[in-house]
Amino acid sequence: STRERQIQKAGGRCESCVGPQPDPSLKSPARCDIFMRNDHDSAALMTLWERALGQPARTRDDALLQGWTANAEPVRSLGERNARLMALHARFFGPDIELLSHCPACNTVAPFSANCDALAAQMRSNLDDAPPYRLEVQRHVIEFRLPDSADVAMVSSEKGDRDVTQLLLDRCVLACTCEGIDVSVGQLPEAVLGALSQQMESLDPGASVSFALDCPKCAMHWQAPLDVGEVLWQKVRTAAEGMLLDIDALASAYGWTEREVLRLNPLRRAAYLQMVMA
Repeated sequence: STRERQIQKAGGRCESCVGPQPDPSLKSPARCDIFMRNDHDSAALMTLWERALGQPARTRDDALLQGWTANAEPVRSLGERNARLMALHARFFGPDIELLSHCPACNTVAPFSANCDALAAQMRSNLDDAPPYRLEVQRHVIEFRLPDSADVAMVSSEKGDRDVTQLLLDRCVLACTCEGIDVSVGQLPEAVLGALSQQMESLDPGASVSFALDCPKCAMHWQAPLDVGEVLWQKVRTAAEGMLLDIDALASAYGWTEREVLRLNPLRRAAYLQMVMA
């Protein structure tokens, strides 16, 4: 993607992953380790899981955010959405996030970690004014807005062979002229399209997140893109499914309700589970 943002590890360090291997259904090349903290609010996390369960990938990120902060201000950009998702990860699973990717040359696993707070700070949009934004380059004058989650959802549902970037620009370019004459996005020269992409990236640096990685075996260098929402959803889903198993075991053993089980702090719940399984 012409808008891919290369965020250097944000305080990350290369190290062995903690916990089991990630769920292979996670599509992002930079994958999430599913080892989780246990000191989150169980009932709130179950609400997140319920809100996002069954949602298609293109709308699940917004469902997660709405499930946590229903009355929050609207998300202005994709970078703002990613930053809020990172903050949500820090709230439930801690500020450190364990990730891994695979070398595209030799398939060696490359584990690394990052800090959610540092990533979120880099993802924040540099927006002081409301759209439309204006770009003047090579006799072209372009008025545009930044893509948001609705644009991504719409583009994701489109069928056909049209380029995703072209579809987004068609939606986000509000007006375009060359020496006073209206022109379409499809008529813009590559140099003008490149300048427009760079301007969008500078305004919304967290719209697309990637990590610069080096293979520990063959020294291959590559960019590993990260799907922030997919990483968070994998952890929410794994934690919720684990809690459902806990609820089932303790309800069967002691006759407790779901609410009563969830009100137990994690340490006490684990102690009861050990007695049940003994």
